[in-house]
Amino acid sequence: MIAGLWRLWMPVFFILVTVISASQLAYAEEKTEPGDPLVKFLRQYVEQAGLPGGVIGIGYSDGKMRFAATGYAAVNPDKGMTRDRQFYIGSLTKMMTAVVVLQLASEKRIDLADPIAKWLPEEFRDKIANARIATIRDLLRNSSGIPDYLDGEFFFELVGRDPQHGWRNRELLPLIAGREAHFKPGTQYNPSNSNYILLGILIEQVEGDHIEAVFNRRIFEPADMRNTSFGRYPRPDDLARGFDDADGDGKLEDVTDFDVGDQLADGGVISTAEDLLKFGRALFADSILLGSNALERATTDTLFAGEGSYGYGMMIGNTNWGPVWGHDGIYFGYSAEFSWFPKQGVAIVFLSNGRALNEVPPVTGLLLSGLFGKAQ
Repeated sequence: MIAGLWRLWMPVFFILVTVISASQLAYAEEKTEPGDPLVKFLRQYVEQAGLPGGVIGIGYSDGKMRFAATGYAAVNPDKGMTRDRQFYIGSLTKMMTAVVVLQLASEKRIDLADPIAKWLPEEFRDKIANARIATIRDLLRNSSGIPDYLDGEFFFELVGRDPQHGWRNRELLPLIAGREAHFKPGTQYNPSNSNYILLGILIEQVEGDHIEAVFNRRIFEPADMRNTSFGRYPRPDDLARGFDDADGDGKLEDVTDFDVGDQLADGGVISTAEDLLKFGRALFADSILLGSNALERATTDTLFAGEGSYGYGMMIGNTNWGPVWGHDGIYFGYSAEFSWFPKQGVAIVFLSNGRALNEVPPVTGLLLSGLFGKAQ
């Protein structure tokens, strides 16, 4: 759920030996044979990062898609990675939560200037720092000053005691309450998963329905995301097993069966590379999920975030090839990148069933010269 700052607009150090030329990546036909340069690149990246496996998806302006998959989706017994595997997408979920909030605002069912306390259970309105003065807009931009429920180890201790609890957004209110505010709302950027938990509560309160049903109606079905849902037990057969260094010994262990937020609005969605490309196209290119005015506000009403800006549920940055919008995400045993390049109309998705044991740059940055040619 916690995501590091998204650094796709920073200078990229090409530490990988494999170089993919623009001519090799420019075409939009799907190729999956071992000799495909994209597969070679991904294989080397996964090996260097110490990841179990990964999938790359590239969506082009003409609507075509290209994929590469490598490594393992499971071990003991071993199962090879395939492009149709599901992964937890972590904080990429925040993009979807923001979309639903903006849809509700466009329908005049909420006002982004309302304080979040308006939509919280009465007993928590005075217990959560800044709740009466932080607006919905502040939460969308991660500028509320509300402390992160994941600060410290308490939540993970609860997970350790009850690994298959099935956490709901409202259950986390006691973990957010009783902490001091970090700053006055709207004055600075500070990522807090609590912001999106509270937005999830708002969504469920306004819609009068569970968040997965809302996302199904408002995002997954309109965007034809047939293999996307919130996490659940038993784990879906198509979910790649997730691996993490749970005990700090420098080795990856299978952590798939730990629920660290299956039903939570800050990071509980599972999806495929293809479905995320569909999401990007439905949101940014085809105006299926948001109208042009709402999308413009989401990408221009930003707050400086140190190495780029943060809009409504997404990072807004610049590369040598033009603007880039998106997010990165981490979930226990999984990591993800989503990037949309509005000038080119191209989306890039990277999903892995692990977190890198060795330091490597983001996948997306390594692909840009191959996709778009010489930097401008």
